[in-house]
Amino acid sequence: MKTKLTIKPISISFNKLNLSQLDNIVSIESSSSSYPWTKTQLKESIKNPNNLCYSATYEGDIIGYLIVMLASETADILNIGINPNNQRKGYGSLLMSYLYKELKNRLIEEVFLEVRESNQSAISFYLNQGFKEISIRKNYYKSNSNKLSSAENGIIMRLEI
Repeated sequence: MKTKLTIKPISISFNKLNLSQLDNIVSIESSSSSYPWTKTQLKESIKNPNNLCYSATYEGDIIGYLIVMLASETADILNIGINPNNQRKGYGSLLMSYLYKELKNRLIEEVFLEVRESNQSAISFYLNQGFKEISIRKNYYKSNSNKLSSAENGIIMRLEI
């Protein structure tokens, strides 16, 4: 007797971020990033009319977010975060797929981002999304120290959509 394959549907939804979700986003940001944005930075980014800001919700809980700055024919991913309990389960890829559809609807042709060269998991994720490294910004990221030696290169990546 053959067993019938059962597929459980994923109940994930995407919504525009609003300030009532700020505390949830701050929590995800602080738990998922080695260099988290401040609450003020996140708040100002959500309020900025030039930014697209989305949340990913699974079973009623916000599990991730994405902040993107729009230009005329391009977009820059400013920040993305997935709750550590939900990482490596495909939710980041689903959030990016949602973003690509939104950008295509707005006739955006290219997406750019910068990532710390030490953030190998993010670099791997972006490469799997189809991004290509196009440049390096020397000593772009500064740590919490005033020493120049603590600066880190930023890798600029690009994706045509």
